[in-house]
Amino acid sequence: MKPKICLSISKLDSAFEKMLEELKKYADVDLVDLDGFSLKGYDIFIGKKLSEEALATADRLKAVFAYKTGVDDFPLSAMQDMGITLVNSHIDADYIAEYSIGLGMSLLNRITESDKKLRKGIWRDSKNPYWTSIFDVKIGLLGFGHIGRSINRVLRHNFIETYTIDRGKQYDDVKLVSSLDELCEKTNLIVISLPKTAETNCLFDERRLKLMKDKYIVNVGRSNCIDQKALYNALSSGYLAGAAIDTWDSKPKNMNERLIPYEYPFETLDNIVLSPHQAMQVEDGHERYVMDTLSKVIAYITDGSLSDVVDLTKGY
Repeated sequence: MKPKICLSISKLDSAFEKMLEELKKYADVDLVDLDGFSLKGYDIFIGKKLSEEALATADRLKAVFAYKTGVDDFPLSAMQDMGITLVNSHIDADYIAEYSIGLGMSLLNRITESDKKLRKGIWRDSKNPYWTSIFDVKIGLLGFGHIGRSINRVLRHNFIETYTIDRGKQYDDVKLVSSLDELCEKTNLIVISLPKTAETNCLFDERRLKLMKDKYIVNVGRSNCIDQKALYNALSSGYLAGAAIDTWDSKPKNMNERLIPYEYPFETLDNIVLSPHQAMQVEDGHERYVMDTLSKVIAYITDGSLSDVVDLTKGY
């Protein structure tokens, strides 16, 4: 008897059409919207989010596959209680790493700042006309998962000194520190690629940002890692040299909606690069996520193998 799959999507594009065609060779598949569905009778769920209400309808669900990396919009605790396995995708980690490095270089090289000034006919900052080279800084990697390791490979290939926190994992070609405070003290720029969990909430508050005088921060992880008010105060006072932020507490429901995602006037500051959750918007990125998820689902159905299983207790 074929397993039964619930595939939750917003629209049936070419990538999902290919996924659907392939899945039907191995399972019975039903298409549903992103919300308002029941999981009764399904063995597998594939989607970008899942509510506790929908999960409560599941009576035989065994595995959930997210066709993305972040899983903070899945009911992890309830899934753990029900013994359901969650799998995500890291297929675009190298591309997100590339964008992260691009944000850092734009910040250090003052590219966006220079662009905005030249549009007004201003050629030089009379107080500080110089930019900083990425080859002259030590970079801290807060988060040493798929993205952090990919960033490290690129930086170390170019002989740029990198640091990360020793969490007892296997590390390759990176210097280790014992705490986040030490990471702030020993590096000039920190790149955050952390998930949203209770442990990552407001890691960069007023106290910790004060450890980063004349330093830089880049965030392509979840927005909860940085206290927004503390960040604005540190930047507007000139205490923090600069920040490049790609993730925010809110985002538009669709691409036609205009939305300012912050409470403080960051747009008035020259020492911040504002990015609209763009790291994952690489060309063909969506198709890669869908195809990677497809291969994981087929492997699970055919031989029971699983990869990129999320630790539901940790949230990543």
